[in-house]
Amino acid sequence: MWDTLMMVIYMIAFFTIPFMICFVIMDYEIIRLDRVNIPIYAICWLDIVLNCITGYYDKKTMSFELKPIKIFMFYLKRFLVPDVLSSFPYDHMTLRWRRLPGNNPSYIVTLINIMPLIKLIRYSTFNSHIYYLFTVIFLHIFYKRKYNVKHFYFELCTILMLGIYLVFWFSCLCYLMPILLMNFANISPMECKDCWMMKFKDSSLRFKFKNAVLTVLENILACGYGQFIPKTDGLIIFNSILMIIGRFIVCYILIMFLRIKAERKASESKFQELIDQVKAYTRQKQLLPHMKKRLLAYYHYRFKTTYFREKRILSDLTEPLREEIALQSFRRLIENVIIFKNLPRNILQSIIKNLKFELYLPNDIIIKAGSHGDCMFFLSSGTVAVLTPTGKEICHLNDGAHFGEIALLVADQRRVASVVAIEVCEVYRLDRKDFRQCIDIHSELFAEIERIAAERIERTMRIEEQHKRFLMHPNRVPNLRNASKSAKT
Repeated sequence: MWDTLMMVIYMIAFFTIPFMICFVIMDYEIIRLDRVNIPIYAICWLDIVLNCITGYYDKKTMSFELKPIKIFMFYLKRFLVPDVLSSFPYDHMTLRWRRLPGNNPSYIVTLINIMPLIKLIRYSTFNSHIYYLFTVIFLHIFYKRKYNVKHFYFELCTILMLGIYLVFWFSCLCYLMPILLMNFANISPMECKDCWMMKFKDSSLRFKFKNAVLTVLENILACGYGQFIPKTDGLIIFNSILMIIGRFIVCYILIMFLRIKAERKASESKFQELIDQVKAYTRQKQLLPHMKKRLLAYYHYRFKTTYFREKRILSDLTEPLREEIALQSFRRLIENVIIFKNLPRNILQSIIKNLKFELYLPNDIIIKAGSHGDCMFFLSSGTVAVLTPTGKEICHLNDGAHFGEIALLVADQRRVASVVAIEVCEVYRLDRKDFRQCIDIHSELFAEIERIAAERIERTMRIEEQHKRFLMHPNRVPNLRNASKSAKT
């Protein structure tokens, strides 16, 4: 909350401080005082105090530092001195020593009065606050939409704001340069040949600022010099510098827009590179066409035409944020799986943290009867068929179903049924060792899973026995069908 407030304060200060210093405090006609930025300086002092006592995140140790001495030294090495030097109303403090140009002004007093401009180095902090704001908005949008818009709008916003600030700051500098020349050379405004503002009859602040902006824009865009063609060396050098800076700004903006456009397609490009590697792999291994088709289908369903590294993304986040993202990502599974309902949040988080994603294509065997089991599965999407060891179909399971829970209860237990994917299935695997860490043996969830497992074992064994009898006595088909119907009910 405080960072958001300081973002707004910086946004305002980057306009008001340069304007008041250049057009009000450093005025060559009358000595004026800046009363606009006094509340901003007061808030900045409060921010200085808070920065001296607020902990910070240490990237080296990946932990939060809360020791007062280390907090102060960390702030001292970064922004303490600039923040202190740029948070005083120097125009009020030096009022008795201030003089107009041509009246023996002190260059030390002049330099002191422009010291609040040091506040502009805090633009990097302001930019980081904007990034944090866009990150919060992104997390909110991400779970409501299927595309990522955070990076594009963040880059667009920062480019536009930087362009506006640069034009504004150079406009202030365009007016400040002749004033500094008058103060340091101790010449009156009428004697200053480089003072372009002396050629105007209108001396209002609005008119001066408007012409300063016009001069800067025309020079940056290389389409003119402003109201007057520069004739003195000082103005020619200043205009040349503006034109060179303008070329850099234009090139920077073009490069940033091209980079943004390229990065918006970066995940798709990486996915295409991955597909090309898979195709090269299938050619080098001389795989059959149907196997090549299955491999390509797997990657298409797995990444959905956009490639990303989930572990790398989550590694930069804090543990609470990772847990919150996990709950949001698994919300569909949580809503569909009956045994997850009414579970305490801490148990649910521990289970979700240990789930491992797996993707199965049609006809893939997820569980094979008779094999050793050490995990259970939760079906997020798709349809699977449950078969007895002899191949008799027991039932179909859809979204939200779970199977293989028998392996969680008894160690080295063999699977009593086979599970085959009918369509593309997204499942999450929970290993036995992780299950034991999450669930207490005497808990209600353990008892519920034990009850479900017992029912499924009994049902599978009954249907398997009936199917064996059918194979031995094919003429008893009606009885078998009736028995199967009663088993399903």
